[in-house]
Amino acid sequence: MNKIMNNALPHFRAWVRKHTLKFILICFFFLTTAIVLWPKIHVIIPVGNVGILFRPIWGGTDLYTVLGEGIRLKTPWDSVTQYDTTIQQKVVTVDILTKDLLKSKLTVSYQFKVYEENIPMLHKYVGSSYVSKFVEPSIIASVRDSIGKLSSTDAFTLDIAAVQSAIRQGSDLSIINSIYPPGINDVRLVRIVGIEFQDFSFPKEVEDAISKKMVESAKAASYPYILDAERGEATRKEIEAEGIRKFQDIIRPGLSDNYLRWRGIEATQKLAESSNSKMVLFGQGPTGLPLIMGDMDKTPITNNKTGK
Repeated sequence: MNKIMNNALPHFRAWVRKHTLKFILICFFFLTTAIVLWPKIHVIIPVGNVGILFRPIWGGTDLYTVLGEGIRLKTPWDSVTQYDTTIQQKVVTVDILTKDLLKSKLTVSYQFKVYEENIPMLHKYVGSSYVSKFVEPSIIASVRDSIGKLSSTDAFTLDIAAVQSAIRQGSDLSIINSIYPPGINDVRLVRIVGIEFQDFSFPKEVEDAISKKMVESAKAASYPYILDAERGEATRKEIEAEGIRKFQDIIRPGLSDNYLRWRGIEATQKLAESSNSKMVLFGQGPTGLPLIMGDMDKTPITNNKTGK
């Protein structure tokens, strides 16, 4: 065995020396080709996405292969279209008409998700623009159909969750009826996960009328409180007047003419004892009470007409 190995080894070394350059050139060629073609022979599928192969040489869209996340190899002439498999959300504003012919705008947020196992059929028969082609039109049609059955009062005051659920179910059914591959019935390609109303608005004239109605309603609701307050104030004044009347009834018997005259004389006497200058005027008749004007030094009285 050793003799055979010793005899073969020189031949192998000679063969390597003879073909080394050729081997290096071949490796260099394949390495260069791989570097040049690398962008064409691989694709990176991010998290939450899948890839659908289109093979122009082997029959078009591959309905049986779904490329998962990560680096995936392919032939240079094949193309890969990526689809988001997570729950997606879109917002659309819809012009609606209620049962009583009131025009308004409704902003709807909808969530949807594609069925991963059916994405090849979605790609082949609908394409990557499936949202604008089928999903959004189905949402708009379902919103108009559901709201159109309700009056303007009921559309946004009834059970909103029930209305949203009806729109979601109607959208799902519309998508099923709109997207179906040849020979396949009731295939589920896209599922509507949820519907939410974000905002709604009426024409300016209607909004002004609603605002005025709310203001008048608030005023009408405040009237009972205002009337209660006025009744309370009237009762207070009535009680106050009754108290004044009783007070006058009590003191009236003691207010005789002699008593009032005596109180006037007493007040005049006290003022006369004061050191301040003053003027005392007596009324005419025996029952006239004195009128006292004080501080005459500081406020002199002059009569321009008489010169006094």
